[in-house]
Amino acid sequence: MIRSKLLTRMLGGYLDLCSRTARWELQGTEELRSLAAAPGGFILGFWHECLPLMPLAWSEFWRSVEDATPRKRGMVLVSRSRDGGMIGALLSRFGLEPVAGSSSAGGTAATRDMLQAMREGAVVVIVPDGPRGPRRRISQGSARIAMMAGVPVVPCGAYAKPCRRLGSWDRMVIPFPFARCVAVVGAPVHVSGGGTEQASALLSESLCAAMAAATLAVEGSRRAAAGRG
Repeated sequence: MIRSKLLTRMLGGYLDLCSRTARWELQGTEELRSLAAAPGGFILGFWHECLPLMPLAWSEFWRSVEDATPRKRGMVLVSRSRDGGMIGALLSRFGLEPVAGSSSAGGTAATRDMLQAMREGAVVVIVPDGPRGPRRRISQGSARIAMMAGVPVVPCGAYAKPCRRLGSWDRMVIPFPFARCVAVVGAPVHVSGGGTEQASALLSESLCAAMAAATLAVEGSRRAAAGRG
């Protein structure tokens, strides 16, 4: 327990440093800004590999609109495991409220809470290939939540340079301090109709497109800068 708390503080401090020193670029936020200003809730989704970056991007987005738009409540489902507790503690540092639950323990109550919160205007964050993978494969639970909610799902992707890709199942992106970071927001998608397979395919396509665009924006700009030099 003590080791977990120490690790959480260390990781939180590192991400705080990255957040303070990062050079952020947010692309495609026009429709997200409209949704943020509207009274209704919506879902924001990204792949598990973006987990260290997206809370930073979340904070950056609200800083960019804070003069015009009140910040919405943000909720994210995390597992009831020790790792889930650590992730929840890290997310809370960036204004995201962890909701403990899973498909095997507390998931129904957690889903009910999140659906009610969206009806009241909250943003629910889903990481549809978490917490264990397979990488970039939509879980049935995430697809069902998106279908049950009947609200827009905003696909996002993020990348950074310099960064390190871990050898984990998700190939998680760990940004370095002073990195250039790009988050790409795709067009909102609606998955309330059809079955879970159709919803999963639509979500997967949109999330992969956002991730590819963010990676290209960072890697492409570096190659262009090198070419000009």
